Amino acid sequence: MQVVEKTLGNQHLLRYLFQMRQEYEIPRSRAAPPLLRANNAFMNYRKGPFALFALRNYIGKDRVNEALRKMLSKYSAASLPLPTTLDLYREIQAVTPDSLHYLVHDLFAANTFWELETKQAVAKQSEKDTWQVTLEVETRKVTVDSIGIETNLPMHDWIDIGVYAPRAERGSSAKVLYLQKHRINYGKQIIILHVPEQLARAGIDPNHLLIDLDMEDNVKRVKIEGIKV
Repeated sequence: MQVVEKTLGNQHLLRYLFQMRQEYEIPRSRAAPPLLRANNAFMNYRKGPFALFALRNYIGKDRVNEALRKMLSKYSAASLPLPTTLDLYREIQAVTPDSLHYLVHDLFAANTFWELETKQAVAKQSEKDTWQVTLEVETRKVTVDSIGIETNLPMHDWIDIGVYAPRAERGSSAKVLYLQKHRINYGKQIIILHVPEQLARAGIDPNHLLIDLDMEDNVKRVKIEGIKV
């Protein structure tokens, strides 16, 4: 993923990730073991890369690379006993700030799914030529065990909120007006932001860093109110 991004750019990387996610949209049971105990190709070559990509966007690629380098320095092909996913997990925990250890657990040690929806996005222009956007989002986080039993989890998670300008032309990428992580709780909540330009779309986790099987409702077209603040 880092090679794709460095040589072809971020937009190409996002298209590559979109293609990888297509398999997640195929109806399938969410019942599965955690990634640390995964033993099939789908988990290894789809969920595994997504987990590392999400982690890199939360703690930075340098820290993820550091964990991988330490893993390689401690173990060689002749090392006994052979390293396991738990050894890698410990290296990842070591480079992750305490405030994000919950995320490492959700990505690797539990079979976690997020249900993130933007219910409504409304904007109005202020007198200072800035735009106020009000988002109504609804969120849920669950774990699913290997036999399919779901358990609701409390949420106080850091999740991206994004706001985007109108596209300059069809097929072009939209200018990012705002993209920052907010503390998001379980259930419905209102988020109010201010951006410097007219906007077109806004929503939660717009780059789909977290495993959400319904990705179509994360971002909404913004309804523009005609009356100024």
